[in-house]
Amino acid sequence: MTSASSRRVAITLGDARGIGPEIVRKALADARILALDVQWWVVGPSGTEVAPDDVIGAWVPTGHAESDAAQAGRLAGLAVEHAARMALAGELSAVVTAPLDKAALHAGGFD
Repeated sequence: MTSASSRRVAITLGDARGIGPEIVRKALADARILALDVQWWVVGPSGTEVAPDDVIGAWVPTGHAESDAAQAGRLAGLAVEHAARMALAGELSAVVTAPLDKAALHAGGFD
């Protein structure tokens, strides 16, 4: 969380194997992003380079491509679901997602 504002926006970390956490880290360090009147709220797994405000699980890579893809997809899907529930409950003004891998989402159990 970076500022006090009535506009709260969730950012999901995307695919933990990919550039999602890196993009979120860089965005939240960018003065142009920080200058916006927004309370940024990160949703995703622990174990990446960004500490989430809402932790939806832990990213623990195994080194096996298929199981890592399924785990990353499951965690990314859970983060989007969590952020969507927050938005539907009126806790957020918007949701932004870092890049997602559709094949990983499918492997993780999301249609």
